[in-house]
Amino acid sequence: MNEKRFTLANRLIHWGIAFTFLYLMLTVFLRIGWMNKGGMAQTIQHNLAEKSLTVDDDTARGVAGAIRHPMWETHELAGYVILGLFIIRLIITFTQGAAFPNPFKKDVSGKDKFKSWVYIVFYVLLAMSLISALLMEFGPGSIHHEMEELHEKGTVYMIAFIVIHTAGVLLAETGKERGIISKMISGDK
Repeated sequence: MNEKRFTLANRLIHWGIAFTFLYLMLTVFLRIGWMNKGGMAQTIQHNLAEKSLTVDDDTARGVAGAIRHPMWETHELAGYVILGLFIIRLIITFTQGAAFPNPFKKDVSGKDKFKSWVYIVFYVLLAMSLISALLMEFGPGSIHHEMEELHEKGTVYMIAFIVIHTAGVLLAETGKERGIISKMISGDK
């Protein structure tokens, strides 16, 4: 088993990325669900109508957007946090070595190759999400829409990775790698 993944630096970065990742997902789900601009606009119009007040759809949507704007600013802030954590993860990987085996080596088991590829694909897709977000914010307006679509598709890989990673950790914990969760928390061997 590769003990590099249980160093303090790796554990701190792992949990920092994990909690930031989950927060980003929460803000996405709030934006498309409970705090959906259209749904919020209808709620605003309905509540105002009960008081014999009316506003047009555009005004209600504007108010809804203003209500959820501070929440979305925290999504953007969390994006910068995960960008910083990602850069630190790259630095740790280049200085301490990867926390997972090289999937191109012949002596690596199929299971370890799969785990390694899951992480490699995750970090490549995370890099694409971060780059697309930066291009939406700082790139030319002509590519904003394409970058926004690419960035939004990242939700699919986020969910897939969370499911695969959680299932893998639970299988490892109940199989040959008992104690892996406590090692990832405390670093104890």
